Amino acid sequence: MSALLIRDATLADAEGMARVQVEGWNRAYASFIPDQLPASYDLGVRLGQWQERLAVPDPGTVHLVAAEGEAVLAIASGGPPLRDEVIVAGGTEAYTAQVYGLYVTPTRYGGGIGSRILGELATRFAHQGHQNLCLWAFELNPFRRFYDRLGGQQVAQAEWRIADTTIIEIAYGWPEIGDLIWACSSEGKIE
Repeated sequence: MSALLIRDATLADAEGMARVQVEGWNRAYASFIPDQLPASYDLGVRLGQWQERLAVPDPGTVHLVAAEGEAVLAIASGGPPLRDEVIVAGGTEAYTAQVYGLYVTPTRYGGGIGSRILGELATRFAHQGHQNLCLWAFELNPFRRFYDRLGGQQVAQAEWRIADTTIIEIAYGWPEIGDLIWACSSEGKIE
């Protein structure tokens, strides 16, 4: 077995990234996200999105993969805050970096890959000059306590409407990005 390597994603990783995202989305969200959001479940749609993002990355964005050999096992992506949430409580305006997505292939949950790739993403942001970081997680995501264990503070709440369904999102913030980097490191590991 090859050693786990966390690195910048390349266009050649798009298919593996799409697969990990769709598998992770289905595992975490299928029980509460309505079927009216088929792009989230469709491998072809996600593949096209990753090919586009990786071919011409937006300024300030970072797209990482955790891979063993050619196999993509996890993805993490982020950049400047999107500010596209309908916030109903709190706020994220003080945060200068945002995690857009973090997915680990379900067969590798609990092995530390998520914290390693998130820590590397936060480190990249710190090197870009960001002092803090936030991310959004669905309230019903059964895995969102991962962010609590890493010291994330719940700083905002938003509503996302899909057809007749309202889904609540929770913003987690790390006012000091170094705290997240430490929590994700081997010294701060909370597995």
